[in-house]
Amino acid sequence: MRRPYRFAVIGCGFFAQNHLNAWADMPEVELVATCDIDQTCTEAAAATFGGKAYTDAALLLKEQELDFVDIVTTPPTHRMMVELAAEAGVAAICQKPLAWDMNDAKAMVSAMDSRGLPFMVHENFRFQYPMRRVKQVVDSGAIGRPFFARISFRSDFDVYANQPWCKDAERMIIADVSVHQFDLTRFFLGEPTRLFTEAIRVNPEIRGEDAATILLKLPDATCIVDTSYESRSDHSTYPQTFVTIEGTEGTVTLGPDYHLQVVSPTGVTEEDLVIPAHDWASQPWDCIQDSVVNVQRHWIECLDTGRTPETSGADTLHVLDLTLGAYESLETGEPYIVGSRL
Repeated sequence: MRRPYRFAVIGCGFFAQNHLNAWADMPEVELVATCDIDQTCTEAAAATFGGKAYTDAALLLKEQELDFVDIVTTPPTHRMMVELAAEAGVAAICQKPLAWDMNDAKAMVSAMDSRGLPFMVHENFRFQYPMRRVKQVVDSGAIGRPFFARISFRSDFDVYANQPWCKDAERMIIADVSVHQFDLTRFFLGEPTRLFTEAIRVNPEIRGEDAATILLKLPDATCIVDTSYESRSDHSTYPQTFVTIEGTEGTVTLGPDYHLQVVSPTGVTEEDLVIPAHDWASQPWDCIQDSVVNVQRHWIECLDTGRTPETSGADTLHVLDLTLGAYESLETGEPYIVGSRL
């Protein structure tokens, strides 16, 4: 048997705790270092999960022999971190969004490709257990050829408490949530060809948009992506994503509380999906936390087999194109032709 993959986590903030806990459950890896510009954060992570604490990523990469790094920092730092890893000859998995700028994203992909290093983006929504089940239904042919979809994420959950950057960001909910829905659109239906965006700011205490609707056109289908942090109801469903996909033979629906319904020529089937349990996970984030486990398992499988990750750096350029295109459409009031930045 091979030795465990030696790795470091760069960025030890709020969401990185999910990464650290998920890695701790995987015997295939060994955490040898943590890094954060906040010394208290990196020392706390090292004390809990192991490894040596650093505040300087360049020094970490110089001193440690690593197989990969898990980059969980903010997007403006991603290019620097990925290029540091590439220079050190170390594979990388990086949190989304990969970048705010297509040139930065392309530079990251090029840096890793030029050295033949595996590179994956931590795009976790498609790795949620309910989304994999929806994909199974679509791929089985049970609903025929899909021609319409709606992917909806609506909540009034206080995201600003744990992600204060959301209050000050000029570009907010599209970059924070719709980006995931764009990837789900591609996962379920294929590549869009154009899109059109409408978005507004409801909360007067923030700078960016907190409700958005995007219409995506595909060669043989249309998809509506709608996202809101200002939708109130008597039953909180945060952070669930709802999906409806209509096909020529039927419909698959993922509704509140992970209720899956399939209408097909053979009848109607219904199932309440149960999210796999992890002793460190907690409500209501368990589905997201389980998806982190699935992302990381996929990464290790790809390292083992040499397979290209589903959400490779190169593939994620398409998601970034949709995200930046959505903002361009919002600013111009015109449809965006997908692929214009690629």
